[in-house]
Parts: sequence; structure tokens; C-alpha cells
Amino acid sequence: MEALIETLKIAIISCFFAILIGTIAGFLSNTRNKFFRTLIAFYTGLIRSTPLLVQLYFVHYGLPILNVMPTRFQSAVITFSLNTGAYVSEIIRGGLQSINIGQFEAAYSLGFSRFQTIRLIIFPQLFRIVLPPLISQFSYLIKDTSLAAVLTIPELTYMARRAAATTYRPLESFIPPMLMYFAIYLVLSLSSNGLKKKLFGKK
Repeated sequence: MEALIETLKIAIISCFFAILIGTIAGFLSNTRNKFFRTLIAFYTGLIRSTPLLVQLYFVHYGLPILNVMPTRFQSAVITFSLNTGAYVSEIIRGGLQSINIGQFEAAYSLGFSRFQTIRLIIFPQLFRIVLPPLISQFSYLIKDTSLAAVLTIPELTYMARRAAATTYRPLESFIPPMLMYFAIYLVLSLSSNGLKKKLFGKK
């Protein structure tokens, strides 16, 4: 149970920062500022084109060279947040592009500021559009946390691997984490499908 809690702790904290990073990056990628658009394109391209395991090693073993000494847990959270944040930014960017830009102009003509337009008009629509894919992305994040085992963080995969090495029973050792990952995925998948039906009336 402690391993499951550790897995969920990494996933939930990473998810929070990933949404924060992804939302900011998603909005910046839709601005007219070429510098920001280029910067976000580089960030998402770099993250999406490199293996997550390499990113994890880079953060944990590369940052100390710059006198930044993250703990194993912090390295995992930083890596998963940046990795998932890149995918979240694409979801946000796609959601923003699906909203009619004329609504901005209509809001401005009614005296709304840019902040009020985003908060009161754009964001509620965006939330409705991006919530189901965000839940799906979170299910990928849960599975990706298994890579934290390489940093000897006592999450599900690491504890199963250690049990297998101790008992010489790999089959019995890895069945519980597989069932737990599946149970989490099932809950998130059902939640995502339920939201889609509620928001879009899909059968």
C-alpha cells in the first residue's frame, strides 16, 4: 500500500505542475509573439522527441553539475511535470484553436479586458473541451511513474522488482502492481468516458 501511495503522490504532484506548465505553454504558443511561439515549439519538440528515461537521467544526474541537487523524488517530479506539461500544452493549444476567435473581438467590444475575456468566456469553454483528454494524459502519467524505479524510489515497480529479487518469485511479485496500474487506468478511463458523455452527449 505504501508503494501505491508513493506512486500516486508522484503522479498527483507531477500532474499539478504539468497542468500549470502546459496551460502557460499552451496559451503562449497561441500568442502572436514569435519568440514565445518558437520557445514553446522547441520545448515541446525536445520533450516529445527524447525518451522519458533519458530525461529522467538528465535531470537527476545532469542538474548536479549546475550545482542543483534535487532529491530522487524531486527529480522524478520535475521530469514527469516537464514531460507531461509538453503534452498538456498541445492539448491546451488545440483546445484554444477550436474556440472561435471572434469571441475575443466580441468580448473586447463589450468592454471586457483580455484577462476577463479569458477567465469568464474562454476558460470555461476550454475546460469543457480539454478535460477528457487531460484525464487520458493523466493515465499515461501514472504508467510513466514506473520509470522512477531506476532512481530507487519505493513506488510500485521498484518494490515489485525488489520483492522478485528477494523471493525469486517474479510472477507473483509483479502481479499486484500490474493489477493496481490496471485498476487506476480503469478508474481514469471510466471517468474520462463519463465526462465525454456528460459534456458532449456521446454514447
